[in-house]
Amino acid sequence: MSKLNLRLVGLAFIGLSLLPLGVRTASACIDVIVWATNPQTGECRQFPTPCQVPPGWIINYTGCPTNS
Repeated sequence: MSKLNLRLVGLAFIGLSLLPLGVRTASACIDVIVWATNPQTGECRQFPTPCQVPPGWIINYTGCPTNS
């Protein structure tokens, strides 16, 4: 492999690591249940992976808030 090819491959890996989590493929996402809130509606839902949380939603690390 030439030096140019090695540099291009290296740049591709660096570029992939800089992508936001939701842009990466599902295989790069950890299987962990997360909760997220839609800031426009206040809806809180559970998602099977962080990659499936819609853009703009806020991840709640302690679960959905309860109405007391």
